[in-house]
Amino acid sequence: MKGFSDYDYLCDEPYFYEGIGHVKCPTLREIRHITYGQFNIFLSYISITQKQFLETFGLTEKFNSLSDEEKEKNTVYNLLTFGMNRADFLAYMISFFVIDDFQYNPEQNAFLIGTYEKDDDGKEIFNEIGKIDNSNFDEFRAFLQVILGIKSEKEVEKPKYKNKLAQRIAEKLAKHKSEQKEKQTSADDDYTLPNMIVKYCTHNKVGINILNVWDMTYYQFMKMFLEYRMGRQADINDMMAANSFSFKNSKDYKPMEYMNKIK
Repeated sequence: MKGFSDYDYLCDEPYFYEGIGHVKCPTLREIRHITYGQFNIFLSYISITQKQFLETFGLTEKFNSLSDEEKEKNTVYNLLTFGMNRADFLAYMISFFVIDDFQYNPEQNAFLIGTYEKDDDGKEIFNEIGKIDNSNFDEFRAFLQVILGIKSEKEVEKPKYKNKLAQRIAEKLAKHKSEQKEKQTSADDDYTLPNMIVKYCTHNKVGINILNVWDMTYYQFMKMFLEYRMGRQADINDMMAANSFSFKNSKDYKPMEYMNKIK
């Protein structure tokens, strides 16, 4: 996606996304500044589909009565800005993830992104480098999902289908996979960000503690926590092998399994 890789996402520097601007993955400290609850609201709007949006706000029946042309206009972006008059909310969300200056243009229904500078006469001017509007809002949201570690690049890329039947089948499979993933993550209340931070800071081998964890980006922490879980399991396996060799077959003991890439 735009030339970035897993290596780039591990860094805490912002990413220049052509056509938009400089986008960042927030640190845990920055999430604290807006509150964890507000961050979760942002996450829901980053991931919400048009269908989910309509169902959440009770707009499905009204939407179904529209013509096909009108339905196409009712994207998540337009529903937020035109239908619900929530351009202020989008401005708040954009300001959290985009480090450039921006201004909302109601005539274009777009957030113009750039920098404020002064000309030779000392007059302040706005140099536009990108924008967020209906044409690229979903692309912007997809990129946020990637840099936050919510989805992989492959998962957010729009696939090409040979025909409509293939598209329907693929969408059903993707929906089922997404539902199963939600069940797995929501089944255990212990896996909330606050508790994960406490567990990680209490027992790790890399010097991260409750005082310095806040400077990690959300992506960095989630990746490190997954590796931490795998490392803990490897420690348990080592202990079992050293004390009693509990594995029925010695070939089942794989001391280097923790090096496997988590997918």
